[in-house]
Amino acid sequence: MADRNITPLEAIGVVAGAGLEAIGVIAGAGLLYSWLNSSDRKTEVVDDYQKTVRAVKIIRKHCRENPVLGFDCEWVQESKVALLQLCTHKGYCALIRLCSLQTIASSLYDLLADRDVVKVGVGVKKDAQLLQNNGLQTVSTLDLRFVAVLTGLAKPQKLSSMYEEVLGKSLNKKNNLAWSNWEADTLKSDEIEYAANDAIAGIEVYMKLAKSVPNVKKFEKYFDMHFDPYHHNGLKPEATNECNLQ
Repeated sequence: MADRNITPLEAIGVVAGAGLEAIGVIAGAGLLYSWLNSSDRKTEVVDDYQKTVRAVKIIRKHCRENPVLGFDCEWVQESKVALLQLCTHKGYCALIRLCSLQTIASSLYDLLADRDVVKVGVGVKKDAQLLQNNGLQTVSTLDLRFVAVLTGLAKPQKLSSMYEEVLGKSLNKKNNLAWSNWEADTLKSDEIEYAANDAIAGIEVYMKLAKSVPNVKKFEKYFDMHFDPYHHNGLKPEATNECNLQ
């Protein structure tokens, strides 16, 4: 049988503050090994208060080891986010259906507002702004395009292209799924995969790129910034041939 690319969701399976220095230390080869072998790998659809509390508890536990999360949002109308995706370095991905929650757990408010937990992805500044419509203040977002430019190891481009360039794998992103009804009573399996892949790919790309930077605290000044190609494509790379993070 011919080989084929494995999607991030296939790699982890599906089920329906320390600050940046800690992220840097953990972002070496050992973390990639941890990702591949973690027993915590799963994607979970979170659609009520108690599930939210449990999901945030798991995320917090993982963040004590590595305070960085793959981060993305989906919506039907930009007035309100329907789905929040968060993925830890251990491969636990929570798909939090904000549209289904009667009450949002205070622990989720605290997690998103925690400055020591970095939320990575592409276009994350806009996602954070839209979460404000749900009353969820979100800080310490980091656009992976900044990481790509500052490491000099990838082009600052859309996540699926960056994932392929950095990881050498294809990200399953069917464009028609972007317009799904994220507020539907039940999400279909391909919608779950689509949504989870962005958060999973985000953390994987970050872990791979961060290995090349002597001190990832250099990323901090780009927190909560919108990536503007005109202004930011020319940033000076700060990567090194010698990984000082392991």
